[in-house]
Amino acid sequence: MGKFVFWYRISLSLLVVGFFHASRIYGQEHLKKKMVASEEVTLGQVLQGEESGGLKECPVGRSAKLEEKGIPIQPVNQPRNIGVLVLAHGVHRMHGEQVHEERNSEILPVWNASVLEVVKPLTDKYPLEVAFGMADPDTIQEAVHELEEKGVSEVIVVPLFISSHSPIIGNSRYILSLQEKLPETTTVKSLPRIESKIKFHMTGALDDSILVAEILLERAMELSKNPANETVILVGHGPNDEKENRLWLADMEKLASFVREKGYFKEVEVATWRSDAPKEIKERAIRELRTMVEMSGKDGKVIVIPHLLAMGGVESEIVEALKGLAYAFNGKTLLPHSNITRWVEMQVEEELKESTGKQR
Repeated sequence: MGKFVFWYRISLSLLVVGFFHASRIYGQEHLKKKMVASEEVTLGQVLQGEESGGLKECPVGRSAKLEEKGIPIQPVNQPRNIGVLVLAHGVHRMHGEQVHEERNSEILPVWNASVLEVVKPLTDKYPLEVAFGMADPDTIQEAVHELEEKGVSEVIVVPLFISSHSPIIGNSRYILSLQEKLPETTTVKSLPRIESKIKFHMTGALDDSILVAEILLERAMELSKNPANETVILVGHGPNDEKENRLWLADMEKLASFVREKGYFKEVEVATWRSDAPKEIKERAIRELRTMVEMSGKDGKVIVIPHLLAMGGVESEIVEALKGLAYAFNGKTLLPHSNITRWVEMQVEEELKESTGKQR
């Protein structure tokens, strides 16, 4: 009986010791799991914040602690250093010439000032530079250098030109190394490419944007008295090449359709006067424009709207070309107008979405 009690007590003691030891091990493992889960939730919250409220970096201290615990760290996408380069005609120098009007001058040409004013609201959102000129590698290089100084690694290039159907666009793409050869329609024999490690993305020009159509409608309505008895003629500059001129006019026809429908005008016509083309082409374009105005004026009022970006002397050529004819004209161009600011911003946002999609 005594031996039985002895072994009973020994067994009971072993069971009690084993129970407490097992409980201690279980508690440590359970606590460890809770700590790991807590750290994982914290990291998840950081990543979730990136998706719902903009990009957020995972704190360095937290990452180090998680890595020490053997928890894999998923890389968080860093914000891309995006800049914007706006190309615009403006008062400029040709490649290699000296210029007397500087961008920081107190007196800026009207055209340049209009462009700088329209992009000004976007400078709070993006690092932004403007390069004036007809695909001038010097001004483009200067603007790109300024963006590099701001730490930009990618640039959305927005050509603030009336039409994409122009050698200016192709020349600009060549300068930025976005195409291998100069466009076939350019008269330039060679152009230097800029030197930069920046990655460029280039959008289209104004073309047939509805934002442009809204401005043209507004300009026409300012001169209108009785739309049903009025013909509006949109007059653009136009390129030298015949094929590009047809494409330019095709975009203008789409704009004209909008103005006609929304303004209830009797008719809306389009024309280019091609003042930079060879003499024969230029004279033919002017004759066709004069005939259009004269014929339209026989049974109603004629309103002529310049399809130009900004005022600065170019619109006076239209007046000269139509000397002696009856028509309403106030010389107002697309600028100044907030729609152009909206257009530039939309171009940047759309290109950002597209380029982001390609990188995935």
